[in-house]
Formats: sequence, structure tokens, C-alpha cells
Amino acid sequence: MNKTLLTGLTITVLMILATLFGRYLSPHGVDEQMKIHYVAEENTVVAPPAAPGSEYPLGTDKQGFDMLAKMLDGAKYTILLSVSIAFVRVLVGGIIGLILGYYGKKKGRSTGQFSVWSLLNGIPVFIIAWMIMVGISMNPSVSPAYLASLLAVVLAIIGIPSVAVTIQEKAMVVREKQFVLSAKALGASPWAIVRRHIYPSMKENVVILFVQEAVLVLGLFGQLAIFNIFVGGTIRYLDPFLPPIYMSRSNEWSGLIGQARNMFYVYQWILLVPLIGYVLYIVGFHLISVGLEKQYKKKYAKFAQI
Repeated sequence: MNKTLLTGLTITVLMILATLFGRYLSPHGVDEQMKIHYVAEENTVVAPPAAPGSEYPLGTDKQGFDMLAKMLDGAKYTILLSVSIAFVRVLVGGIIGLILGYYGKKKGRSTGQFSVWSLLNGIPVFIIAWMIMVGISMNPSVSPAYLASLLAVVLAIIGIPSVAVTIQEKAMVVREKQFVLSAKALGASPWAIVRRHIYPSMKENVVILFVQEAVLVLGLFGQLAIFNIFVGGTIRYLDPFLPPIYMSRSNEWSGLIGQARNMFYVYQWILLVPLIGYVLYIVGFHLISVGLEKQYKKKYAKFAQI
């Protein structure tokens, strides 16, 4: 296993473990709020937000909630949702792409034919997601888990066409290989050919595509957060004398970044803590993708002389 793949897997696995078990190690609960108190020895009044220190390793937000606890609480949305959405995209889009790749006709250079899936793939995914979610994400009455699940369904569905087109193009190349044509000549059924010949020749590409889709989903989370559409819903506070305040209901990492993007010049850690975690998670997936490509190239390079 190459170092790039190992590093990416290490980062990703550690973050998944933190998602599952990290809340048991957090010194403070996600609902535990720092109280304003007076320190007689220093003759000072301590009030949130607190900078990172011994009591709060990652500091607190402006309301006094522990940033570490919030990160661990929101990790299940960032990590598990991105993986789940990518899995559904690749599973459903892969099946459709394999079918279209086996039965589809080659595009002629001058025929002017186009694929419906290619047309759907040309529609900006972010615009579709924003138009669907903008009306139901602000001050919703449903739970954060329900709204996050709804967003997951939306992102999974609108991401299927791009996966289907990618798999279709690769399947159309593989179906022209000699071993596939031989299977057809021997009378193998289409399903058997797809399952036993075409898919096994593409499984490495499917694994890489899954990792890349997870990164794309994370990017969509971030793009939506720029426009205050947070995973799990957005709480909007209106004040006649101040700009609106937007808060994440789920503590999902891109939401924490979105709600704190104006904090960089005041309380930097409130923005940098979720930003570093978010970027590190994306880097982990990117390293896995690059590492897998290197691994497969090395594997098949051994047979180049045959």
C-alpha cells in the first residue's frame, strides 16, 4: 500500500472513529454552556467566547458552547451523510450506467444525437439543490435529522445522472473488448456479461468514483452553507437594527463554517476549528482517490509486456 493511500485512509478512519466514539471523550456536553463568572484571584470577569485552553481545548463559540463538543456532534452529518450520498449515487447511477453502456448505441460524430442523461448532467447541481432547499431550510418545524435526510435524498437523486454518464462511457469501451465479444458469441445472457465481465473490469474505477463523489458532496455542503442553507436546517434571527444572524441546527461542519465566516478578524478559532476539520476530511478523501489511482496503475503496469 502506497503512502498516499495509507495517509488518506488514516485520516478518514480516525475521523469516522471520532464520529462514533468521540462524544464519550469530550470534556463537555454539546448542550453544556459556559457561564459568566468572576475569578477573584485575577480580579476579572470571564465570559464567552473562551479561547482554546486547558478547559476548552478548541475554545467556545460566542454563546459559550464547547467547540469540540459541537464538532463531534456535527461530525455524524458531515461524515456519514457524505459517504451515504456518494454510495447511493454510485450504486444507482452505476446500475443505470452499466445498462446504458451495454445496450446504448455509440454516438456518431455527425449524427447530432444526445443522451438524456448527458442533458440532465449539464444542469448545475448546486442550483437545483438550492432551489429545493431554500424554502424549507429557514426556521423549519421538523427535526434536524429529518431535514438532513431530505437534503441527502435531493443530493443523491440529482447526482445520479453524472455518475450514470461516467459509468456508461466506461462500459461502452469495455463492451468492445475481445473477452466480452467472446462471451456474447458463446450465448451468455446480457446480465451475466454485465455482472461477470463488464463490471469486474471497471470495479477499480467505481471505487475511485465513489471517493470522488464523496468529495463532491462535501463541496456542495460548503456551497450551500455560503448561502446559509445548512445541513439539518438554519435558524434565522432577525433584528431590526442588526443584520440577520444564521445558526446551524445540526452543528454540521460546513454549517459551523458558514455561520462563523465573519468571525475571522475577531474570534478566529470559531471559524478555523470547523474549517480545519472540514478541509482535513476532504484532503483525506482526496489522498485516498490519488492513492487508489497509483495503486491500480502499479498493479496493471506489471502486465504491460503481455
